[in-house]
Amino acid sequence: MAVDALGDYAEKLIRRKARRLVGVAGLTVSDVPDLEQDMKVDLLKRLSKYDAKRAPRNAFITRLVNNCIATIIEARNAKARDYHRHCSLNNKVAASQDEDVEMAELLGTQADGRFHRAARSPESRVGLKLDLERAVADLPPDLQVLWQCFMTQSLTEISKDTGIPRGTLYEKRERLRRHFADRKLDEYL
Repeated sequence: MAVDALGDYAEKLIRRKARRLVGVAGLTVSDVPDLEQDMKVDLLKRLSKYDAKRAPRNAFITRLVNNCIATIIEARNAKARDYHRHCSLNNKVAASQDEDVEMAELLGTQADGRFHRAARSPESRVGLKLDLERAVADLPPDLQVLWQCFMTQSLTEISKDTGIPRGTLYEKRERLRRHFADRKLDEYL
């Protein structure tokens, strides 16, 4: 399917939405062409699923573009990619009243690379594993399956593989978060 297949409505919508994203989640004017391209590619991938019996074509296009934008913003706001949080390990910080040291010197020698925390003791890791196993066992079967999926796949990949709408997956993911938070395990998610 060629880009021309999108039509005037989709082209104008994408152009307008991309420009409106400037200033959101660290996006700049120079990102607009990339945003437009990402939205067009996403739309072209999904347009084949359009069913005229369910909704007008323009409504379907609008929904797809809005979902794509939500995914872009979610990815930009992810803690690992947060544009506000990036700094150099060579930045000087006050270690005491008289002395500034580089941030790299403050990091421990043993750190968990994913969370940037001190490594856990073997006893603590075993306890965490048991707590997680108990919490997962307390989940309903459908959420246990989703928990396993979330461990290895993105929300979009799960939606694509299972056919479950992303909105439904967002709700189920929130249920999982609350479940683990109730058991004081939310810091590990």
